[in-house]
Amino acid sequence: MNVHVLFTHHFHQTDETTGRLMGVISNAQAARARDLVTSTGNRFDYQSHPTVGHSMHGQDPALFSRTLIEWSTALRAR
Repeated sequence: MNVHVLFTHHFHQTDETTGRLMGVISNAQAARARDLVTSTGNRFDYQSHPTVGHSMHGQDPALFSRTLIEWSTALRAR
């Protein structure tokens, strides 16, 4: 069974003073997620949205809808 994963990476940064992550997931964690998904032969589509908070659908419903529609349309075209 093939699984297609859309990973939208939202606001994140590391506090230089404390080293603590502010945001949902670090770049290294996102890369590890990609590695895990692709190592099983599944597709992993990554999109960076650094100005969007955790709740993309709440903060920018138009971007959320456009992101899902464009991604699903591209999947059907392949």
